[in-house]
Amino acid sequence: MKKRTLALLLVLALSMLIMVGCSQTKSGDATKPSVSGVGTATDGSEIAIEKATMTFIKDYEAGGYQLVSTEDLNTWVGEKKDMIIVDTMPADFFAKNHIPGAVNAELPKTGMADATDEQKAAFVKLLGNDKEKPIVVYCGFVGCARSDVGAVLALEAGFKDVYRVPGGFVAWQEAGYSIEK
Repeated sequence: MKKRTLALLLVLALSMLIMVGCSQTKSGDATKPSVSGVGTATDGSEIAIEKATMTFIKDYEAGGYQLVSTEDLNTWVGEKKDMIIVDTMPADFFAKNHIPGAVNAELPKTGMADATDEQKAAFVKLLGNDKEKPIVVYCGFVGCARSDVGAVLALEAGFKDVYRVPGGFVAWQEAGYSIEK
């Protein structure tokens, strides 16, 4: 499953690059590719998306956790699946809006190296003692490492069923799913 997900991510990233690389301007100038309306970033910032995707893939490979799509998480929330959803954004952001049923534990968006012992302990305590219960961790968006930190901490604490939501809260909101305040 993990290899299949990774393969899908790589195919998606390569497909986006091929679409951008194969497009041309309206004048037919083959040396100047047109990015208007093509690819993921229609504003021409595809390189930023590629960079975030590559960082995400590296974190995912090293992390050992599973991925859950925004759509699948919405299904789980609707089914009232017995799980713990953790929003790793700052408390003031969480207070304004979050995925229904989520609890909050702020973690650093820059990665595990910047997580304090206090943050790590508070996060693990929030998860409780049931190591079999699914843990779903999210942050703001693909390029944010908070959810990677949380997923890795949950695995290190012995939780067996740990998921990261790639698109985070931004994807949830863009999908139009319900939000709690």
